[in-house]
Amino acid sequence: MAQVQGNEDSPHRCEVALVDNDSLVLSLLAKIIAKQPGLTIAWTARSGDEGLETFRKCMAGINSKPDIVITDISMKGMSGFELASAIRFEDGDVPVLGATSYDPYVYEREAFDSGMQGIVAKDEIEHLVRAVCLLVRGVPMHMEHGGSFETAAAAHARLTSQEKPAMLLLSDNEREVMDLCVQGFSTRQIAERLGVSSSTVKTYVSRAARKLDVRSRREAVAVWAKKTGM
Repeated sequence: MAQVQGNEDSPHRCEVALVDNDSLVLSLLAKIIAKQPGLTIAWTARSGDEGLETFRKCMAGINSKPDIVITDISMKGMSGFELASAIRFEDGDVPVLGATSYDPYVYEREAFDSGMQGIVAKDEIEHLVRAVCLLVRGVPMHMEHGGSFETAAAAHARLTSQEKPAMLLLSDNEREVMDLCVQGFSTRQIAERLGVSSSTVKTYVSRAARKLDVRSRREAVAVWAKKTGM
């Protein structure tokens, strides 16, 4: 990972990872950030699932770790908050910054609880860049209504002392199947939707039930719905 030198507004080779499910916004943000002095784009992802998969490859040494992850908070599938919790549960080093098209202060508490190190508005580029520079230096961001966000290390320590986040309990395939179960799809409908056999769907449900410590599909659906807030 790069070291940030100089004042807080002048990072030195800071590599940024971007996650946003809007391809146009993702491309625009990447171009704007790449034009900022000292900032480069490490990688981009178009979903929370892709972002987590790419980050895990970094942790495995397949790719180099970014200095910071910036993620949209509202995405289909895994939200930015869920992505932050997953990253923060597994890593206590790389800061995660939330980005939103709405008033960021409304989401401060949820951002804090998820393990993010801050949240900013997407259209306030100067503020976003300043936040990046602060966070990669380990300087906490202040919250609008008092207090500060935790450092990555502090948030990691807090989250790892709690129950494992729902998105880390199951594999990607198991989560996808359970999400559809919660939405009321039958085994046959899920199989057709995902292009797999009904027996494969049943296998995923069975594995999910074991990991959720329940015995039936009905119990698994109820537990998963509660854990994910669906």
